Amino acid sequence: MKQITWKACSALIHQCLFPQIMPGSSAAVMRHPNANASLSDTREQTMLITVDRADVTHLRQVIMQSCGSSVNLMRLSPLDHARRMQLRLSVPLFAISTLIDAVMSALPQAEFGLPGTAH
Repeated sequence: MKQITWKACSALIHQCLFPQIMPGSSAAVMRHPNANASLSDTREQTMLITVDRADVTHLRQVIMQSCGSSVNLMRLSPLDHARRMQLRLSVPLFAISTLIDAVMSALPQAEFGLPGTAH
């Protein structure tokens, strides 16, 4: 059986969740929002990341290290009697690939989703 590396998984997750962002590419380059960003780069997407309760602190550290200045909203909600936690993020489109790659490498068991979808 062929093993899939986290990089391949993160690219697939990115393409499935956010096909409107750089449709031909699986890796967006993270740029500073003030560096000639187009209007499409400054739009935001709300995404959900679900992890076990024990991984919440590590998840927040990974997010802040990878693109902390770009994240505009973080909201933590308990799931399954607080055994799992769901983090709701508002992230600029240009930072999504960087965020997914960082979380997938640090926490491969993390689940990604969009608001309003079955998780």
